[in-house]
Amino acid sequence: MPPEETAPYSLTIEVARAEGAGDPHAFRCMRQDYVFRSTKGFGSAEFPWDEQVLGAMAQLLRPRPEPGALQHLGERLRTFLEQGLSTHEGWAHHELALLQAVEAGRPVYLTFRFGAAELYSLPWELVALRTTGQHLGELPGCLVQYEWPGVHPAPLPSRRLPGSDRVLFGWSAAAGEVPWREHREALTQASRGHRYGFEPEKDVVARLSLTALEQHLREAVEAKRPVTALHLLCHGTRQAGGTSGLVWDGAQGEPEVVDAAALRRVLAPHAGWLRLVVLCACYGGHAGAPGNALGSVAQGLHRVGLEAVVSSRLPLSVAGSVRLTESFYANWQGPPSVRPALLEARRALLRTGGLEWASLQLFSPLEPPRAASLLRRRLLLGLGATAAGLLTTSAVRAMPRVQPLGGQVLDEEGRALMGARVTLLLSQRDDALRVETDEQGLFHLELRAEREAEVRFRVEKEGYLPFESTATLGNTGLGFSLEREP
Repeated sequence: MPPEETAPYSLTIEVARAEGAGDPHAFRCMRQDYVFRSTKGFGSAEFPWDEQVLGAMAQLLRPRPEPGALQHLGERLRTFLEQGLSTHEGWAHHELALLQAVEAGRPVYLTFRFGAAELYSLPWELVALRTTGQHLGELPGCLVQYEWPGVHPAPLPSRRLPGSDRVLFGWSAAAGEVPWREHREALTQASRGHRYGFEPEKDVVARLSLTALEQHLREAVEAKRPVTALHLLCHGTRQAGGTSGLVWDGAQGEPEVVDAAALRRVLAPHAGWLRLVVLCACYGGHAGAPGNALGSVAQGLHRVGLEAVVSSRLPLSVAGSVRLTESFYANWQGPPSVRPALLEARRALLRTGGLEWASLQLFSPLEPPRAASLLRRRLLLGLGATAAGLLTTSAVRAMPRVQPLGGQVLDEEGRALMGARVTLLLSQRDDALRVETDEQGLFHLELRAEREAEVRFRVEKEGYLPFESTATLGNTGLGFSLEREP
């Protein structure tokens, strides 16, 4: 069969808020204008954020959502895409193309890249097709995935061994019983005859806590048995203030809510080795209230360079979590096979009824990871939270006066560099802004400016060659590595 008849049909839709584009969290719950971008130019559309939309979103969290409300929400989402893409090829063109691909047995990969945080709270898997009325997520072979602008996968370790993929399973019953035996058995069975390893005696962290997970990951690297995939089973929760979290065992044995910030601090230093995280928990992908600054746990891990994060936006049943685990790992053959394995897991959940098939999410950047040796002294400029470089002055009605700049500093092996000094060089050297990277190698600077501008910055750390380059204000997805001094 010719390659073009089997190759995936891929489409990326990039959207940013028109007002306050420099701040992805500057959301007001009212009608909002958004800017669409493609290789053919810009488009615009308005999203209502009215009581009907918010009511349908609330329906999703109920045990038995009202089907009519969900169908109406899917129609609203499609109308938004039709308006925003009307000056490009048009959504009708893409709808026909993806239906033809599905009929031909080709996979369809649809990526949403949003520079406005509130758009991640919407269930794009429920987009209703105009021709058939079906939801995107129920089409066989159609996978919806998400990407934060400017995110790049952490570089692969230069000394990574082929065939060394390994799964670590962590579980916690701090908020109630979980089917950990069934998950352990599913991982054991799936690993037999596959290219990855799982040993129940060594690769299970029971009564999961942040301390236990951090210790196990550190010891795994020291023993030269680094973890490729992390499978986490626990209960999830929604908290006051619109955030979500995972319920784990605390230091004193009491339940502890682990949010996106806490978990990313533990996992970010291991992003070079760790290529996949599967969150088998309710609300692991729930972004909370629209515009919530912390976002979902899954999104938080994605933004620090985890290559693939699988989660559930909605409640996940015991049976659903087991079915997901059995189907996904039976088809997962290592990091490159996440998408086809996830499609099989979605098919398995579709057969059971309910909405768990629509709840399944994948956060993953389109750019494949590269070896750390290829990233030396190379600056990776992303789109950043403002979709820098995508929006023309005429497309954005208002820009904030305070512009951010942020990213991550790594060493040659792809490990986070703490204590690296990042200096934003202004017109006068004495007037420069400086900050040091944290334990994940992350930094954040802000500069008051009338509009986005190109600035020069310098990165220094004792024992490493200094690095100097330019970037556009508003970009919070910078990533680069430093070479050691000869």
